Amino acid sequence: MTIQKLNELFDQGYEIRSKFATTIATQLREGMNEPLAKIRNDQHLTAHGKKAKEAEFKREAAREVFDVVAKEKATYAKVAAEAIALAKKMKTDAIKQPSSVTDILLFNQELSALQTSIMLSTNVDTAIKEIDTFQAKYDEPYYAAELQKEFPAFIQMVTGIDDSPKHKLALSRVYSRVEEKATTPEVKKANEALAYFSDSDSIKLFRDGSPQLDIVKTYIGSIANHINEPETALGILDGEVETFAGMAGTNVME
Repeated sequence: MTIQKLNELFDQGYEIRSKFATTIATQLREGMNEPLAKIRNDQHLTAHGKKAKEAEFKREAAREVFDVVAKEKATYAKVAAEAIALAKKMKTDAIKQPSSVTDILLFNQELSALQTSIMLSTNVDTAIKEIDTFQAKYDEPYYAAELQKEFPAFIQMVTGIDDSPKHKLALSRVYSRVEEKATTPEVKKANEALAYFSDSDSIKLFRDGSPQLDIVKTYIGSIANHINEPETALGILDGEVETFAGMAGTNVME
């Protein structure tokens, strides 16, 4: 169930990241072409009147765009936060023990015997082979995770015999096999989600230089440069944020 929920959150995040910008650009183009054409062809307006009316129309369109972008960013942040929290929980949940208590006891006995054998070993190749043979017997994540806990001690014991790069590499390969077995499907999915949502605090719904952003700029002007900071853009439109040209609202539609 947790994997299913994480998949749902992943899909929601992907939908926003991959399709939102295109949807907005398309809607803006389809919704503004006809009204702009009417303004430009209005015989009752002077050239100055047409320019002023067009600027006001673009300003209102920009405000609507930034309102929508702000809401979508908030939605994405909520989805990302939920996914990250769930992924962290999945990574820290204890791996379910096998149902057979006898099998667990036998594993612990064999692990203890392996530890003793490695401590007494004087041949590094033999020691590494013993560890590898032992790990190969157990495929369940629980046993691999238990063996993983003991690996720092094994590394110390083996490198105490011979710490050459060759033998460290051999140990590393054995450990990789153990680690892979210890990683449950839940943990794999959690790792994927954490990587995917790692930039959630700085997400850009419109990529710099993207065709979608170019379309938005065509219809609402240079204010579109603030498309990924909708709160700032709304502040500029409302005259609450200064621009490089002076007070907010100066030439933002050009």
